[in-house]
Amino acid sequence: MADSFKSFTLQGTGTAYTVPTADQNSQPPILPTTTIIKNIIMSNQSGGAVNTTVTMLDSSNSNLEVELYKDSFGDGTENTIQGPIVLEKADQIKLVGADVKILINLMEITA
Repeated sequence: MADSFKSFTLQGTGTAYTVPTADQNSQPPILPTTTIIKNIIMSNQSGGAVNTTVTMLDSSNSNLEVELYKDSFGDGTENTIQGPIVLEKADQIKLVGADVKILINLMEITA
């Protein structure tokens, strides 16, 4: 079992992170992966409050989207979501909120 600690960032609206889907035929092969999110930190440097939503897309449950955070996020940096949050293949973390930067600290576990 291999573990890797990573951080992903995204500014604005979109998909911030997607759990890799296993593909033994790729070079190098992508092993089955489970991700554990430690925390999510957001930063707003726009000078004013921004409506922000962070969701988790559960791909194994008919694309169920679970709201992790929804609020008017003020100027500054905030540790908004504390884990652990466990994700499986193809699950995603998404951000909606212009001028907001998201940092996701996570560990990928492959078997």
